[in-house]
Amino acid sequence: MSRFFRASFQGYDQKHLKKDFLAALVVTAVAIPESLGFASIVGLPVQTGLYCALLAPIVFALFTSSKHLVIGADSATAALVASGAATLAAAQSPHYAAVIALLGVLTGLILVAMGLLRFGFLADLISKPVLTGFLAGVGLQLILTHVAGLMAIPVKGSVLDKVATTLTHLPQAHWPTLALGVSVLVITIVAGKRKLPGALLGLVAALWLSLVFNLKGLGVHMIHKVPAGMPHFQMPELSLIQAATLFSSALAIAVVIMAQSLAVIRSSADKYDEPINDNHDLIALGFANIASSLTQGFAVNGSPPRSAVADNAGGRSQMVNIFMAVIIALILLFATDVLTLIPEAALAAIICAIGVHLINVRQIKEIWRMHKVECAIALLAMTSVALLGVQQGIMIAVLGSLVERLRREYRPPDAVLLRDGIIADWAEDRLGASHKYSSRPDGVIIYHFDGALFFENGTYFVKRIQRVIKKAEYPVTCVILDAGSMSDIDYTGAASLRKIAQQLQVDDIRFVMAHASPRLQKVLESYELTELIGQENIYSTLREAVKNLPVAKRSTVEMVQRLKLPAHSYVVICGGVLEALGIRDTMDVDLVVNQKTYDKFKTKGWKEYVQDDGKRLLSHKGYKVMLSWMNYDLGRLQKHAFTLDGVTCMGLDDLVKLKERLGRKKDKADITLIETYRKKQL
Repeated sequence: MSRFFRASFQGYDQKHLKKDFLAALVVTAVAIPESLGFASIVGLPVQTGLYCALLAPIVFALFTSSKHLVIGADSATAALVASGAATLAAAQSPHYAAVIALLGVLTGLILVAMGLLRFGFLADLISKPVLTGFLAGVGLQLILTHVAGLMAIPVKGSVLDKVATTLTHLPQAHWPTLALGVSVLVITIVAGKRKLPGALLGLVAALWLSLVFNLKGLGVHMIHKVPAGMPHFQMPELSLIQAATLFSSALAIAVVIMAQSLAVIRSSADKYDEPINDNHDLIALGFANIASSLTQGFAVNGSPPRSAVADNAGGRSQMVNIFMAVIIALILLFATDVLTLIPEAALAAIICAIGVHLINVRQIKEIWRMHKVECAIALLAMTSVALLGVQQGIMIAVLGSLVERLRREYRPPDAVLLRDGIIADWAEDRLGASHKYSSRPDGVIIYHFDGALFFENGTYFVKRIQRVIKKAEYPVTCVILDAGSMSDIDYTGAASLRKIAQQLQVDDIRFVMAHASPRLQKVLESYELTELIGQENIYSTLREAVKNLPVAKRSTVEMVQRLKLPAHSYVVICGGVLEALGIRDTMDVDLVVNQKTYDKFKTKGWKEYVQDDGKRLLSHKGYKVMLSWMNYDLGRLQKHAFTLDGVTCMGLDDLVKLKERLGRKKDKADITLIETYRKKQL
């Protein structure tokens, strides 16, 4: 256990003590009205919201690795608690508090288990749109269910029942209550937008109006008397049947706590470059929830607003949570009479303001701008939570998110990098289009599949390759699969890959896999696909796969013929001549051309290079075009040129003479090859 205690207070500097205390005062001022409102959401006496801020923050402070997260009652979890507890007991019934205590203990145990099992990573699996929509739905539900409290209209039943009752009883609204509620609501919202403690200012305004205008005498309902003193310890009755019934609700609460709290913890840790441990923090949150539930509270969560308030006020450690708990304990002991002066409509207004704050319109607009389908999921979450309830709504939203994810996996993006000799513009860098190996014959197809190959997209993968081959104009001799994005393959995906490989073999089409990572190669071997495809047909890079394909090399003669140049406008020089004669291969085709031809290719966008001696040449996909070579221009080279298969090549005597002048090792080797060739021709 000792390793947990060290984290949040390790290296604590006592000079922060004063700042932490002052920050705790500000946080407490914000927490009190919010906690009272959250207790009303749950359906418990208002003081239980304050009980959540007693033992739970202290326990959390002792066990967490975070120095900045402030915890307490929270709007999202309060709505979940009320929804979950309603499955076993009605609000304000004798057993309601016991059910909520059991629900809180279960939530705490689930969080502890998540931490021990190192499930902190699960926080990353809840998408931002789902969380945004969920919180907006909670906010909308709070507004719809508590707007009646602004008018002193009693309501009960489902959300829709409460809305219907409110609308039908509008003429019976209590006008002094409505005036007070609207005033507090406006003050709270406007102050909050100006970065002021809106809930606190709204509560102070309500107290002042209550005293000055004797609102109680005007028929405005006040909070019932809050008992002074500390909460007593209560152990909920453990019933396996009740625990099983509440488990799904507890799990939903734990997931929301995990997602929201870890998001705040990570944000503050990034800001201050501090180490954290997600799993320790889950354990700390679990212990805090158990502590709250055993002391007449309910589920607690990391609070983004209170954490931000503490940070802005200068708080730098978990002493903020501890000081806040002490201050609230003093209020419960000596100042509970003040709470009875708070009108119920003021709490309803604060709850509605909290609901407005939870609906992040800016975030929803941003999601809409960037990804409309995910925005639809966020709106689905909001609507489902608001109208059907928190548990049902979050399940529908998560299901919708999973369906969308499966849709993407089912139809991952793909692309034809090469077909019929045409290279996709964006693929040139991947293929290394700098020499003639990049000028592939028409029968080569390069297909990119942008995703893992799983059961949901295996059939799609096969159909796409079949379609790509069918749409080729020239007979296909080789298919290269760019597997750079294929991070994994499951059993069904392997069956699909086997099917396409076997089909291509039957059709006498070579199948090659490129960009196969070491991990992917192990997966291929485990599914016995390496033997089927052939180790010689599996490459770690796409360039290597292209370069090593025999069919991927066009001859010099073919490359020059494709240019369709008049015979008088060019001469093939250097290695191209040797390849045309079958002496040796060459990487590039070099040509000396006339000015008109040079300008033509330059206009087409061929890249121009200027050498150290000022000589200019054009380069494009394995071609190098120049106006002269070794001071031999086109006219001089054409004097001794010869024609082979309709292609004009420089004479061998000129080639030997210029090679001798260059005198490099490779030039001497070429001269030897030419001499050998000539002897064979005798």
